[in-house]
Amino acid sequence: MAKTRSIALGGILAAINLIILYIASVLPTSRFFLLALSSFVVATIVIESNMGTGFIFYIVTSVLTVLLLPNKFIAAFYILLFGCYGLIKSFIEQKSKTKYIEIILKLLFFNIDLFTTYNIFSNFFMMRLYVTKYPIIVFLLTLQFLFLFYDYVFTIFISYYYKHVKRKVK
Repeated sequence: MAKTRSIALGGILAAINLIILYIASVLPTSRFFLLALSSFVVATIVIESNMGTGFIFYIVTSVLTVLLLPNKFIAAFYILLFGCYGLIKSFIEQKSKTKYIEIILKLLFFNIDLFTTYNIFSNFFMMRLYVTKYPIIVFLLTLQFLFLFYDYVFTIFISYYYKHVKRKVK
């Protein structure tokens, strides 16, 4: 991809991503849907350019979310999970030999990220997080299934993008 085209596409996608994240920060509902949608934008830049450009895109949009979003929790969720997941997913799927290893590595990433996010919110922001009235194991298992569903939908998006959109973005 030409350098100029890559920069222009990155700027356009960064603007789209920031609009999505801004809407997520001001709406009272659909926040996780919009965060997931923002992660698809990161995957788009990885598909259209490469992993290095995707990483720069992630860093730039992360800094801009901290500076521009009124809701810093949305920025934190984007930075800690949704923004970087497109990069992590791409890396794992390129390096992994089997689907089982892919799933294990993705779940490992998710659980490390979940633990890190919990510690940041509870220690750094001095928040006491009450997650559920159900046993914590039920809550954690539910999160695992939701993450696998998110990964599956992400895979469908990538397949659709390759089949129907990529050839038109030239």
